[in-house]
Amino acid sequence: MAAYLRNRNNSHLFLLTRFLNSASLLRPRWIETIAYEEARSHPDKPYTSTAVIIHGFLGSNRNWRSFSRNLLASLSNSSPSSNWRTVSMDMRNHGKSSEKKLDPPHDLNNTAKDLANLVKAEGWSWPEVVIGHSMGGKVALQFAHSCRNGEYGDSAKWPKQYNLLSNSELATITILEFCSVSVAEFEQCDQWLTTPL
Repeated sequence: MAAYLRNRNNSHLFLLTRFLNSASLLRPRWIETIAYEEARSHPDKPYTSTAVIIHGFLGSNRNWRSFSRNLLASLSNSSPSSNWRTVSMDMRNHGKSSEKKLDPPHDLNNTAKDLANLVKAEGWSWPEVVIGHSMGGKVALQFAHSCRNGEYGDSAKWPKQYNLLSNSELATITILEFCSVSVAEFEQCDQWLTTPL
């Protein structure tokens, strides 16, 4: 019967079949999360703090493996009692996340939301530090903006520190430390978010 209906040239049956076979709003949708790599300063112990690393445009988490290892070594030496981990994420349509079926639009807001969805899906604590390179820095600021506005729910906690890395400056600049940043200073960072990707 189904083969007969598919072979008939009836446009109304074609539309009905197409509607019945299409994704419906009533069907449950699973949240697909982005790809990531995790590294720990002491893999045999539970981690106590998390730093998320977000690569730049056309990059992937692989670009930051050495940086991640060096950061963990430095943090381990400076504070032996803490056990840090890094989570290096692949932004949507980059690296291994390009294999995922992430819903459009593929914009800055959804890229930042991918980080929040990853934290929630994995059942992690919210990260203490977010580090972004180039476009990843814009994602980090959008994440801060959305956390501030309560877009990720009541459980979301602002990271204690955001670092933006720039190719032109070749240095880590601490943009926001929420212990001391004023609303006016954060609003200046919000203006940066309005510029196109």
